[in-house]
Amino acid sequence: MKKILRTEKYFTGVGYLIGAILGYVYFRLFPCTTGCALRSTPYATVLMGLLIGGAIFQFIFEIINPKNKKDVKNNH
Repeated sequence: MKKILRTEKYFTGVGYLIGAILGYVYFRLFPCTTGCALRSTPYATVLMGLLIGGAIFQFIFEIINPKNKKDVKNNH
């Protein structure tokens, strides 16, 4: 399991999944009754959570596993 999470696509996929789940939870906890565009349907909040979760996990993966460790060492 540890080796699978070291690959970029699986790590980002986990981020997509967590983001989608949190988007749906956000929809259920904070319903919009006035006709807001983003929170009016669960599809919009799940999609937004999916995109944000994937982006955040991609960013975290790049910090944890830099592609070229020499560049990181020279900048410090």
